[in-house]
Amino acid sequence: MESKKKKFLYSTLTIIIVLTIFFSVLYSLFWSELIDAIFSSEGLWIGVVVIICRTLILGIMSFFLYRKWLRQEAIYISDAYFLFGSFFGILACAKVYDLFYNLIVISDAFSTDFTLLLVKIRFFIIIVNLIPILYIGLDAILVYINMNKNKEMNKKQFNKLRLRIMFGFALVTALVIILAPTLNFLNLVFPFITLLIYIAIAFMFLFMYKNKRLTQANGLIIGIAFICFIASNLLRTILININLSYNIFAEFIDIGVNLFMFMGFISKPKYA
Repeated sequence: MESKKKKFLYSTLTIIIVLTIFFSVLYSLFWSELIDAIFSSEGLWIGVVVIICRTLILGIMSFFLYRKWLRQEAIYISDAYFLFGSFFGILACAKVYDLFYNLIVISDAFSTDFTLLLVKIRFFIIIVNLIPILYIGLDAILVYINMNKNKEMNKKQFNKLRLRIMFGFALVTALVIILAPTLNFLNLVFPFITLLIYIAIAFMFLFMYKNKRLTQANGLIIGIAFICFIASNLLRTILININLSYNIFAEFIDIGVNLFMFMGFISKPKYA
């Protein structure tokens, strides 16, 4: 098991180095446009600082959960702590990309086709970010089936069903992103899809909490946190449409929601 832990640590370090190099190259290639965008609007640099702070907070959350996972005697990638840590880790990377994407859009120095490509990459990251949480949340289906059917479904059968659902979800959403003809189409259709997924995830965690099935985390807090996450995303859209500088307030709200969600991941319910 110790060799398995070392393998994970080396793999994680490799991924961090690769991502650091990738983002360093990405930012350096468009550095002048990014700097111009930051100083094109008064007070925009404050938003940049807030996003960087949020990225660091997400990184710390991910590190804490991975550390909690590694301290267990047996470690599996299907373990809740690993999946929760992956969720925050991917979200931290997404915020680094979001900062780049938002500044490129603000600079208005590139073609619509290039912007569409950046948006598609952004939505692909969202899909990848949802996978770890969706994996855990789908346990609610097993609970529901075994509560309402005469014949129980075993774990092996359910894992096959779960993989099919996740593959179908990834395939459909990937096709929507790839085949999206315009930026307006993608911005209209894809948020609707992700909204439905967020609602489903919130419902699944609340369902598992009600039926006392999730012991490594507090499903009630996580479910409420995802509902708050939906509300914060809707509020972000409204604020940005009113004034782009209001995005700073949206980031502060998201930090609060992420901290609340993190509390759900590290705290156990009373029935555990």
